[in-house]
Amino acid sequence: MKMSNERLEEIKNFKNTDFTDCSVLTETDLSKMRPSHLVNANMWKPKKVVLNIRIDADILETLKTSGTGWQTRVNDYLRIGITRGLL
Repeated sequence: MKMSNERLEEIKNFKNTDFTDCSVLTETDLSKMRPSHLVNANMWKPKKVVLNIRIDADILETLKTSGTGWQTRVNDYLRIGITRGLL
C-alpha cells in the first residue's frame, strides 16, 4: 500500500517530543533485544540469489552427506557467522 504525499508530509512534520509515556530501557533490556528474524524466522523472508562458488571437495561432500537441506544449512551457518561478527 502506497502512502499519499499528504500522509508523508504529515509524518515528516510530526513534532512530538514528549516521551514521558515511554519507559527507559536499561542495559539489561538492551542486551535482551534481538533482530526480529532471529526471534521469529517466519516474520522475515530474505530474497534468495543463485550463485556459483568454489568450495573444497571434502567440505562439499560432508555437507551433501548431511542429507536433504544441506544448502539451507550452509546459508544458516553463514548467517550465524555474520550475525555473531565472525565473518
